[in-house]
Amino acid sequence: MAAPLAHAGRPQSTDDAATVDAQTCQFEAWVERAGSAGTAVLAPACALASGLELDAGFAQPRPHDVVRVQAGLALKWVPASWKLDSGPGELSLGLKLSRDWAKPVGAAWQAAQTSLLGLATQKLGDAWALHGNLGLARDSATATRATLLYLALAWTPADAWLLFAEVQGNNKHAVFGGTVASLGARWWLLKDRLGLDITASRESGTGGPTRWGLGLGWYGIGG
Repeated sequence: MAAPLAHAGRPQSTDDAATVDAQTCQFEAWVERAGSAGTAVLAPACALASGLELDAGFAQPRPHDVVRVQAGLALKWVPASWKLDSGPGELSLGLKLSRDWAKPVGAAWQAAQTSLLGLATQKLGDAWALHGNLGLARDSATATRATLLYLALAWTPADAWLLFAEVQGNNKHAVFGGTVASLGARWWLLKDRLGLDITASRESGTGGPTRWGLGLGWYGIGG
């Protein structure tokens, strides 16, 4: 997986500069499919303190004839002092440190990838937001280091809907995969509490099929 497993909250893979509300948790689950291959993912996250969040991810690829299961942890920090007023709207900044592991078939758990990302979210009025992630990643198996750049533009045309487009790129395609372009939508069944989303993405230079994702998110648990 090119992106860290304990990645951004659904439906985007580009992370926003925001954390789970203090004393609450969230739980996201989704399935992805591209041709005959698929992945099922569970991703809980909880606030450790105001502006500090612990994320986890657990994935089972199918077919799992190479990797049986994957897991990831991430620590996300978005301090209140890093939120600034700008012309179009609020600008928020943060950091995220992630570590992933994989369990190949017939082998023990092993480190897969480590990344450190700078996060930025620029609100553009009431309905638009621009999210950007820039940082470094290291693939443990090959000791390859890469620069990552993710960008996403999100639009909220109505309270119950969110639409987005994003692109994820890196400078080491042979190890971290090609540039991925995605489109997606979220429908709030219960505003800011229960959301259903669908995504579609394509990786450049592979000629592979579109990867479809369907997910469900439950937010504000314990609040």
